[in-house]
Amino acid sequence: MCDVAVVAGSRGAMQLRRVNGVVSRYCLWIVLALLAVVSTTTLAAEEWRYTVQPGDNLWNLTQRHLKGMEYVPKLQQLNKIHNPYVVPPGTQLRIPIAWTRYYSSASAKVVGVHGNALVKRPDRSEMQVELGMQLTSGDEIISAEDSFVMIEFSDQSQLRVQENTRLRLENMQILGDEGLTDTLIELHYGRAESSVPKRTDKSSRFRIKTPSATSSVRGTEFRVGTTEHRSMHSEVLTGLVEVEGKKRQIQVPAGYGTFVVGDSAPTQPVRLLAAPDVSTTARYYQRLPLVIKLQPVPGAQAYRAQIATDREFRNMWSEFTTSSLPFRDGDIPDGDYWLRIRAIEGKDAVMPFALNARPEVPFVIAPQPGGMAEPENQQFKWARQSEAAHYAVMISRDEQFADGVYFNPEVTDNSLTLPNSLTPGHYFWRLFSVSAAEGAGPMSDAMAFRVPYPAPAVGDPQMDETTMTFAWRAPEEGQSFHFQFARDQEFAELLHDEVTTASRIDMSKPESGTYYLRTKTIEADGFQGPWGAPQTIEVPRGISPWFMFLMLLPLLVLL
Repeated sequence: MCDVAVVAGSRGAMQLRRVNGVVSRYCLWIVLALLAVVSTTTLAAEEWRYTVQPGDNLWNLTQRHLKGMEYVPKLQQLNKIHNPYVVPPGTQLRIPIAWTRYYSSASAKVVGVHGNALVKRPDRSEMQVELGMQLTSGDEIISAEDSFVMIEFSDQSQLRVQENTRLRLENMQILGDEGLTDTLIELHYGRAESSVPKRTDKSSRFRIKTPSATSSVRGTEFRVGTTEHRSMHSEVLTGLVEVEGKKRQIQVPAGYGTFVVGDSAPTQPVRLLAAPDVSTTARYYQRLPLVIKLQPVPGAQAYRAQIATDREFRNMWSEFTTSSLPFRDGDIPDGDYWLRIRAIEGKDAVMPFALNARPEVPFVIAPQPGGMAEPENQQFKWARQSEAAHYAVMISRDEQFADGVYFNPEVTDNSLTLPNSLTPGHYFWRLFSVSAAEGAGPMSDAMAFRVPYPAPAVGDPQMDETTMTFAWRAPEEGQSFHFQFARDQEFAELLHDEVTTASRIDMSKPESGTYYLRTKTIEADGFQGPWGAPQTIEVPRGISPWFMFLMLLPLLVLL
């Protein structure tokens, strides 16, 4: 029988107490094994996992990674290894952090930065965060509005420091014979997103500590946010996160999140909202502000969107929240981007998109969409675009521009008169600017316009003593004509005003003098073309019977 007892010591530690004499070597091994079993209860959350490689055994692993050889039986008991000299490759070994030997300090590197962010050193010096900057334990990162920093650690873990965030790289060290990278981030306020790669030959311990709780991971992607009011929320995208508050420790699986307020315990994990459906969302945009439409997520109160120039979101361009859809972003350069959007707080949807909004489409002057061009020598006008070196103009009979009738890619002025007049009918036109810096900008929308039938040309009137007749061309099918005859050029004193489908008008002959007439064509759908140029008509003075009698009177006397 073993003559020892294991009793509780101060602060929960276990003590050996000799019973009836000397402790035998056999009993000592039993006690050490018991201590290993007991210690695993408190160390389970403070351990890392090692994948056994060919040639590994508990003795050389302990020599390389642990504080002393006395941990061999503890490691054997903890992992239930039958033979410490033969451990099959691929076996996953649990190794408590408290047993692990310190190896060296680790560092981190800034691999992406946008906007205004500061790094504060332990010596109280401050400087702007720059791409490629090396960071060490004790450094603080403070990001401003619309500013982001991407940090990569020695184990390829990544931390995306988002806008309005302050955090401290509390601890970065390598434990064991380069076996474990141990990273502790203290998040004072703001938001951070982490990506910790799952490794087969080594393991990483990555923790983010807030005033309310600590999130610990190995091989996962998760988000942590905290406020100055000591509330923390953590969402897990892949893998498993262990969240420990003041009163409770819980595990949060992928697709779930938890919330901690002050000193309270973490809430039970709740399922994250579904990712937004972007299957029908456009991938190409030609207008600013950028307007991206997507289907609302049931139960969502708000959305958070991120735009980056790379798929890994190292180079963030902007991040914003909105309570309504579609969401809009402001002035961003032309280029290729990635969008990541989620309901708060939910799973991410990621999609690529391209923007080509520059040089911008000029403001159109004439013809306006749905408007009318001149019947002949049609002219197109637009406002000057300061960035444009020249413009391109396209005209077609259909909205898809499959039946093109005119294209000029080198219009250097802000107007164009067609060399050959378009025949009457319906058309569409569009234009775009071209600059030396941006190349061809986006096309304008297809703008419908109409070339009307010209007003009919009226021939010289036929007159007799009481009637005048005016004639013009025969109408096309469904057409009619509007005819006006007036005393003045402004056509305020109308003597005759008539709409007719005939090709002539008969009217009473007025007294002698100067008169004016004009016509216009009305098409079958009721569209009225422009008035033709006014024509001037002279009605001669007539010879009265008394004047004729007086002229003939001398002849009558002679007879």
